[in-house]
Amino acid sequence: MVSKLKVGLLFSGQGAQKTGMGEDLYQQNAAYKAVIDQASQVLDLDLAKLYFDVSATDQLAETQYTQPAIVAMSCALYKVVQQALPDVAAGIGLSLGEYSALAASGFMTMEQALKLVKLRGRLMQQASDAAPSKMVAVMNTPIALIQEACDAAQTTGLVAIANINTPKQVVIGGEVKAVDAAVDYLTSKDVKRMVPLKVSGAFHTPLMKPAQSQLHDALAKVSWTQGSFPVISTTTGTPFKAEALTQTLTQQLVSTNRFTDAIQQLTGQVDAVIELGPGKTLMGFARKTVKGIDYYHIDSVETLHQTMTALRGE
Repeated sequence: MVSKLKVGLLFSGQGAQKTGMGEDLYQQNAAYKAVIDQASQVLDLDLAKLYFDVSATDQLAETQYTQPAIVAMSCALYKVVQQALPDVAAGIGLSLGEYSALAASGFMTMEQALKLVKLRGRLMQQASDAAPSKMVAVMNTPIALIQEACDAAQTTGLVAIANINTPKQVVIGGEVKAVDAAVDYLTSKDVKRMVPLKVSGAFHTPLMKPAQSQLHDALAKVSWTQGSFPVISTTTGTPFKAEALTQTLTQQLVSTNRFTDAIQQLTGQVDAVIELGPGKTLMGFARKTVKGIDYYHIDSVETLHQTMTALRGE
């Protein structure tokens, strides 16, 4: 391994799940299978069935199952590549992915992360079920105009900026009528491209407040330690500090997820970025934000081989 090479790691968020995720790795890579089987025991959940069985597709899409399923896969992938990785400059996770990143770095154990996201997923599902909501991605629109639309729609109900994925893709979320009002406002301002998202709730908006207190209590019981590499928070835009983790992860539920701000901090710091988890959504977001570095993703035997070969310079 080239020692001077520095990498940034991205940990997938919710929405990337799909039936069959990691199946070839589970069948062919003993280290990967061992972590998934261990995670199944911790969660009291048959992850192999959830991942690979077509009859479990709807279950995999439920927030309370999606969250531990993705964290388990990302942690297993990290375990597989950990010894062969060059110097890790930083980790960044999208929402849920922050738990994977914090576990990989060692701020907490994988077991703790899995138990937390199992609870987090259940609480977020309950909050979503209690308040009908929607999310819409707004393309190629200045953030100030999007904020103006959210402010104007507040008379109708609650709507807020939930995710800033790239400089040109911002997601708003909230109560259905309020989101519709914000969309109407943006349409009146000649915004052309807005895409409703298939999600079960308005995550990263104040509609998630009911999930905060129970999650806070669970987070407060964790003995956080400083990790082996920094993890940049998409809530604060700065590296997580062990002593503030409970507060930041509680706040994360209702705060704008600023993935773009976090990824910009890798500018000039890394030679390559690797996404660990199903799909390559974050790699796509990052590539649109930070140019001039190599991007890879690992979610299969083939992409594992391609990425590690490229990093070795072969």
